Amino acid sequence: MTCTTELIPLYSSSQGNSTLIKINGINILIDCGKSCKMISEALISCGVYPDDVSALFLTHGHSDHIQGVTVFSKKYHTPIFATKGTMKKISQTYSEVSIISDNEIIPFKDNGFEVWAFPTPHDIDGSVIYKVRNLMSGKDVCVMTDLGQFTPAMKGFAKGACAILLESNYDRKMLQDGPYPYPLKMRIASGHGHISNDICHEAAESLIREGTRYIMLGHLSPTNNTEEIAEESFVRYMDGRDLIRGRDYELKIASKTGPTEGFAL
Repeated sequence: MTCTTELIPLYSSSQGNSTLIKINGINILIDCGKSCKMISEALISCGVYPDDVSALFLTHGHSDHIQGVTVFSKKYHTPIFATKGTMKKISQTYSEVSIISDNEIIPFKDNGFEVWAFPTPHDIDGSVIYKVRNLMSGKDVCVMTDLGQFTPAMKGFAKGACAILLESNYDRKMLQDGPYPYPLKMRIASGHGHISNDICHEAAESLIREGTRYIMLGHLSPTNNTEEIAEESFVRYMDGRDLIRGRDYELKIASKTGPTEGFAL
């Protein structure tokens, strides 16, 4: 059995999310928020055949995280793991579904890893983030988007993770001045929607100081953020706190439109 972990975003934005994690020779997906065709093509471009995905974990029931799950899971007979609240958003019947709690450890001990779920205050029932722990190497990776806010409990959950896909959804000024209707702007910034670049910076600083080396900024809004703003503001914030890119942390931006070169641990 190989002892490796790779975190590879296939898509990451308000228009669709899916993350591939390769661990000890096993492939798992977190979310399936694009069409089955698009997810399949993205997987193949990463050297993974869709029917070699061993499990599909869903974070929550919004369409940008579950759009392709029905077709994908039935076509490739992929076991689904999701909370009860998330499964209520999917009207189909599945033969291989494991209902998990929003605070549970799911063991894959024969393959040398575990998947940990943890609840978020995002505005939908059953929303969770995930941590994948390699029991052979002791290294953790986390997928943390649709947070609403970054709580001390989330910090404790992610503490010491080697690599994290961390939400950096919106620039405050772009959201304020942008075209969204006022109620939607309020929902996004309410503490039950998404986290801003600013909140992401503070969260990432605390995680880097606790040992996280690799940060992947994800779930950028196509309307209220850009890759350039997210990256430049992140580096500027860290520079101001004597955390230097390449010395104290590595940074990448997850693409909205296709697979991003990931982190291999």
